[in-house]
Parts: sequence; structure tokens; C-alpha cells
Amino acid sequence: MSRSVLQKSQQGWRWGAGLAGGALLALIIAIWLPQQAEALPGSDHYPSCRFGVTVGGDITLYDVASLNVGWYLDWHTTAAPPQPGGAEYVQLVHLEQVGQGFAFYPPTSTLYTIMDANPGAIWLIGNEQDRRIYQDDLPPEIYARAYHHLYNLIKVRDPSAQIAIGGVVQPTPLRFQYLDLVWDTYMREYGTLMPVDVWNVHSFILREISSEHPLLHQPGYENWGADIPRGAQFDSVMEGILYRYSHQDDLAIFRQRIIEFRRWMAARGQRDKPLIVTEYGVLFPEDYYDESGRLFSAERVGTFMRGTFDFFRTYTDPTIGYPPDGNRLVQRWAWFSVDANPWYWGGTLFDPATHGLRPLGEDFRAYTSALSPTVDLVAARAFAEPPVILYEGVPVTATLKALVSNAGDVATTGPITVTFYDGLLGESGSSLIGSVQVITTGLHGCADYEIVETQWPGLIVGGHRFYIVVENADDSRSDNNTAEGMVLVANSRVFLPLVVKNSVR
Repeated sequence: MSRSVLQKSQQGWRWGAGLAGGALLALIIAIWLPQQAEALPGSDHYPSCRFGVTVGGDITLYDVASLNVGWYLDWHTTAAPPQPGGAEYVQLVHLEQVGQGFAFYPPTSTLYTIMDANPGAIWLIGNEQDRRIYQDDLPPEIYARAYHHLYNLIKVRDPSAQIAIGGVVQPTPLRFQYLDLVWDTYMREYGTLMPVDVWNVHSFILREISSEHPLLHQPGYENWGADIPRGAQFDSVMEGILYRYSHQDDLAIFRQRIIEFRRWMAARGQRDKPLIVTEYGVLFPEDYYDESGRLFSAERVGTFMRGTFDFFRTYTDPTIGYPPDGNRLVQRWAWFSVDANPWYWGGTLFDPATHGLRPLGEDFRAYTSALSPTVDLVAARAFAEPPVILYEGVPVTATLKALVSNAGDVATTGPITVTFYDGLLGESGSSLIGSVQVITTGLHGCADYEIVETQWPGLIVGGHRFYIVVENADDSRSDNNTAEGMVLVANSRVFLPLVVKNSVR
């Protein structure tokens, strides 16, 4: 049998049902993996908050600390997750449609136990809810209601929890339409913007084609990948973007789609929220060929992986990037996967039978080991709250605030001081405002932030400029430790008419 015929035959059963991934993969791998552990490494590695991985089985079987990963996802929730090398565990609540409503698991009582044991954790609400049949599979309107319920359930119990949407399969126009419907439903039904602490997306490069497409399985209409979202608005949609095999590792496509997701966020006033990519990679196994006859070899996938790392780490945009993170587009990312069976999937870092590093895992380790762990404190914003105070004949007191973030990839270890000064930065005669503020709890990397404040008394009518200086012994940079702000003291106010525009659809 020729190689091309063999590959097509394998595709019939290896890919015919689509890319299940996620929870299904986790179940399969958990069954396959031998129950024995290897020793973890010593203290010569560091957990970078940016680099993450997904794992379907027991993560303690693998030397993931050697990869310097700072977090991981296994598509579940747990009260006492392993933290190899200090890696953070991300919780995920699964959803399913029940009639015109929804169910979620684990149940509320279990979630409360997990929340109590893991205050401040990141919670993903659903997983690929925009995919039919596989994963959580919900129409956008029902997902909006499920998100509303779980957001409030978790926040009431743990106000410090960070709530993220479930990762949509990929950032394409079809998925943006799905998110628009979720966003609009939330506003319509609850009268407020959808409260999202962390935005989340997957970024595999997959075909969007309905299983009911009239040309299904004809050349150019093969059905693998992302399918079409659930919902009445999509029932008549037969196809979205029909990516080819060779697009799986196309860096130009990969970069542009992440940029488009950030633009989507910014257009909805969400630029000041972090973005994480909780699954991505190359899903075709290493013995597969693309339409040009090129293998998805470990070398080829490694080149793609390193290219994505470079993009995530260094690409910034002052109009759509996240300001507390130096305007980077993405704060954290997770490669798929630690332990997927390499006969069925691409991108596997460790051998699931021997637990040793595969060549791609060695590439991952070499990349992160060549980086220096850094703390990068940023004076992200200096502002007054409220920004305008009405003068009524006597001097007023303003509340000044400073948003201080750590745009590095490891946590601070010493105290952080924040000093407020009056006047302009570098202006002679500037004096201290209030007392020096000290952040003693430290800041994790990846744009973890704290807001501190002080009082500025004795202000009269006019604009009053001030600036802040942030200092810490761990800081690797000094060019981003200052910021300027202003408070306005006004002696009159103007009432403007309220104009409301009703949109007609």
C-alpha cells in the first residue's frame, strides 16, 4: 500500500469523527498510562507564568518542571491539584445543554469545596462550547446564561477568583459571530456588560465545515477540525474557513488570528483584560503528510512551536495590547500536550509509555532554559478617583491611585515601594505626597497587579499633576517605573443631555 493511500486509510478512523480533544482525550489517556512515577528534578528550574501545558493523565508521571512551565490544564477541577515545580493548576467547569437550559459539573457542593481550598484560582467556564457534539456544545444564548450563573456562584463564594470564558475553538469570523451572540445575549438579559476577568481562546488551525455539507468528503471539503457552532443562527451555515493541512503550522495565520482576537476585545472595551491561550499546537501526528507531501515531523512542529513562543513573548501593540503587561497581546499560553498518544495526535512532549522527553519536549525545554527568569515592575497607570472634584470654597482632598504590575515571568520576592510626588516628572521642587506605599504580598508575573492609594490634601481650583515611582530590588528594568496622572479641581459643572441610540436589527 502506498504512503498516500495508507494515510487516507488511517484518516478514516483516526480523524473521521473530528478532533475530540479535551475531556475525552483526558479519559482515554488516563486509561492508557502506566501508574508509576519518575523522580522530579531539583531546584535548577523555574516556573515561568507564561509557559503552560495541557495534560490528559497524571502530570506527576512527567518531568514537566524541566520545561519551566508555570501552569497547566487537565480539563477538570480538583481541590488538591499537584503543582510540579510550582506550576499553577487552572480549574475548568464543564457544561451541557439540558432542554433549553443547562447543567454543569462538578455540582455546586463540590465546587464550594474546591473554591475554599484554592482561593484566587483561575476558573474556565466551559470548554469549546462553540463545537457541536464534541466538548461542551451549547448555543450562544444558553452559554451566556450558564456563564452568568457560574460567574456569580463562584464570585460570591470567592471574590478573589478569576473567571474566564471557556476557550472557543479558534479565533475566526464564525467564532467571533458566536461570541457576539453571547455578548449581546448577556447584555440583553442581564442589563450589563458580561463580566469577564480573563479572556480565553484556543488556537488550533482547523477546518470549519458542517457534517451536513452537500459536498462533504469531496476533494477540498474534507471534514476535520472545528465543525460549525451550535445555535439556530448557524443551522444553515455549511462552512467557514476551510484551512488546508499545511495551514496547521502557518505562523502568519496564527499571528493574525491572535491579533484579530485582541481587536475584537478592544472593540468591546475589554482591552484592559488579560488574554490566555489554553490550547494550541499541531494536531496531526508526525507520520502525516500535508497536501504538498511534507511530513509533520518533530523538526517542522518544533519550528512552529518556537515561532509561537517568540510571537507571544515579544509582540506588542500600543492600541490593543494589555497595558499592565507592556502591551503584549497574550499573557499565558498552553501547548497541547504533555502526554497525548503520538500515534493519534501531534505535538506530544513526553512519551506516554516511558515518560521520557520526546524530541519536541527537548525543544521546549531548550527554549525555556535559554531564557532568564525576570521581574519587570511597571508603573502601569497613575490616576485620581474620582478624576474631577468640585471646589466649594475650601481646599479639597483627592484620592490618588497607582496601578503597579509585574510584566516579568516570575514573582517578586521583596517589598515593592510606590511613592507619589506632586508636579511633573523630573520637575525641580517636587515633593512627596502622603507616605510611601509598600506592597508586601508581592506580585506574580504575567501582569499580576496591585492598586495602592494615598491622599493629597489642600488642593484648590485647577489641574494638579502628580507622578509615581515604583521600586523593587528584583526589578530588571528601570525605564517603565514611573507614570504621570492628573486630578482636576473644578469650580463649576455642566449638565449635558443624555442621548440614547436604539439599535434596530
